[in-house]
Amino acid sequence: MVALVDGATPALDASLGNIFTLAATGDQTIAVPTNATNGQKIIIRHLASGGARTLALNTGAGGFRFGTDITALTATSSGKTDYIGCIYSSIDSFWDVVAVTKGF
Repeated sequence: MVALVDGATPALDASLGNIFTLAATGDQTIAVPTNATNGQKIIIRHLASGGARTLALNTGAGGFRFGTDITALTATSSGKTDYIGCIYSSIDSFWDVVAVTKGF
């Protein structure tokens, strides 16, 4: 597991692993991940520390995109962890958000 640095826009280097953890003390936006490989799968574990926290994903070029089943992320309850699963497509240059599980 790779710990992301808590801050307004945490950086995510996909070459460092496949499971990334973020203990968030505020609302944050994950930066466009770097060093992705086609077909790579990642999981982001988002822990809301000290209150409910909203995690956003950068949707710019090379960033994340949502489909019709999962259209956005909702706030993570205080003290709980949400899991976000993504798969990278080099054809489209996006991380497709394919799973969200809440409340652990």
